[in-house]
Amino acid sequence: MKVSLKSIIATVTFLSSSILSPSNAQTLSEALVQSYNNSGLLDQNRALLRAADENTIIASSALLPIVSWAANFSGNWSETDTTGSSTSDVVWRGSVGLNSSLTIYDGGTNKLAADVTKQNVLATRQGLIALEQKVLKGAASAFMGVLEGRETVRLRENNYSVIQEELKATRDRYEVGEITRTDVALAEARLASSLSSLSAAKGQLVQSEAVFKNAVGISSQALISPMEMLVLPTTVEEAVSIAYSSHPELKQLQYQIKASELTLKRIKASSKAKMTLNGDIGLSDSDVQPDTLQASIGLSLSGTIYQGGSVPAKERQALANLQAIRSSLHVQMDAIEQSISSSFAMLEVAKASRAAIEKQIEAAEVAFNGVKQEASLGARTTLDVLNTEQELLDAKSQLINAIYNEYLAGFDVLSASGLLTVEHLNLPVARYNPEEYYKSIVNNQQKGSERFKAIKNLLQELNKD
Repeated sequence: MKVSLKSIIATVTFLSSSILSPSNAQTLSEALVQSYNNSGLLDQNRALLRAADENTIIASSALLPIVSWAANFSGNWSETDTTGSSTSDVVWRGSVGLNSSLTIYDGGTNKLAADVTKQNVLATRQGLIALEQKVLKGAASAFMGVLEGRETVRLRENNYSVIQEELKATRDRYEVGEITRTDVALAEARLASSLSSLSAAKGQLVQSEAVFKNAVGISSQALISPMEMLVLPTTVEEAVSIAYSSHPELKQLQYQIKASELTLKRIKASSKAKMTLNGDIGLSDSDVQPDTLQASIGLSLSGTIYQGGSVPAKERQALANLQAIRSSLHVQMDAIEQSISSSFAMLEVAKASRAAIEKQIEAAEVAFNGVKQEASLGARTTLDVLNTEQELLDAKSQLINAIYNEYLAGFDVLSASGLLTVEHLNLPVARYNPEEYYKSIVNNQQKGSERFKAIKNLLQELNKD
């Protein structure tokens, strides 16, 4: 099932809330772009993908002729003793030659080996996409962590200022004899607790900013809260359907299964006879023999009669690996379905918590204002005022947490569905195209040459998948 264009546009709207924002402010979209561009982990795995690309060239080269050369130059010295006198003689010899061989028949072993590398490259590409999801999710989590930390610090600072005013008012009332010294001590204790909470919030913010820099690659600036939620699959069933068809981790396992199946075929084919065409041409020269040109061509046929059971053992090993990776596909499907269900559940919990806490805040504000007025008339104690003020503070702190948990739950749904990619989010980045490296390899070869046709055909097949 495909996600509609409307969903993508709405997602971009969510990620691009910087239109009415200061020019030096940082949006979530910009943070995701920076994380994609600055990720050393992505750079590392792109290099590993290029290394896997080269395996296709190495494997397909076995389908082509192998040509080698050799040169030799030597001198033989001899000494002969005849009738009391000795004579010495040096004979110089030199040769140069070319040797070529081409496998005509090997039961398909070399072709299957090239096909295995193709499937491994495709699996590696999907692994890179899966890693891209983790990088973007980490950046989103870091972004929300800094936003939550800054909002918490702002709330704690405001709370500290309010309690300072409460303490001042309490001392004034104590001076005129309206309350006791106990009320002043309660206010002082609450102020000290507020200062401790403020220090803890600032420390947590420092940690969140360090996580942000590691995930995004740059220090956090003035961050802008997203204005709208992401557009997500509407149901668990829809998300599961999308994941089954396009989740990179599932597709990676599917390619690995195909590679394992081909590996098993290649091992079975390796026990078949092998026919090779060999050709040699050489030129030799020496002091005792003039220039001699020699050439030969021939066919060789070879096969294995007994290897101590190694081939059957390799077949059983390959079959066991195939069964294991097939089982891992089912395990991964169950894990993805569970992750989607959990993400949707957490999203619903966050939405319900947010709605309930908003109502709690409304009631707590009414209670706080009422208790504060009653205290000024002597109907309430200082402790009552401080307790209701603390309840209001706790509710506001919970609301901050619920808001950002809701955003992160949305990203979890996208990630579990396999949709947390730069393509789906339509991020303005220079997207890494793994096919470009293939094209550069082909362009560096001798175009039109017969000996590179096998490689080109393999690359063309690879880029179609």
